[in-house]
Amino acid sequence: MVELQHIHLTSYRTSELHNILALMQLQNTYINRVYRIIYNLCTDFNVASNIEFQEFTMHFNLFVRYQAGGEGYSQALDAMQVYCHALLEKLLDTQVMAAEQLELAVGHLELAAREVKVRTNPQMLLLNQAICLLEETELKIIEALEGILQNAKSPELQN
Repeated sequence: MVELQHIHLTSYRTSELHNILALMQLQNTYINRVYRIIYNLCTDFNVASNIEFQEFTMHFNLFVRYQAGGEGYSQALDAMQVYCHALLEKLLDTQVMAAEQLELAVGHLELAAREVKVRTNPQMLLLNQAICLLEETELKIIEALEGILQNAKSPELQN
């Protein structure tokens, strides 16, 4: 972890943190949409009984847990209006772990979709679209956090 003496804590980053919070709230909307689609898909026995679809839902739930934890950190940062490097790093860590779980979930969803009975369910198309939106939003959040952390580090003085 970087020592705080090497971090510039400036208030101009307010808009950057608000942008991250807005992305996380948008992501929450996408998550709710995915859960509605998953619920509809579970009414189809062919989909619900597919092992890969069950693995997808397990990893998706882990993704949501990490994302929710990260949202808590971002709201704490927003409420305090203090830019603590350690909290930003923790937020980035939880978002990276969430992204890893989402990636695992997507892999299982792709395997589940290989089965014709699963692939032919129209809800699968909606689920794939919603998951793509989630992946895109997650990447933007991670990139924004990395940018803030990179800008927060003071440049090294050369001799």
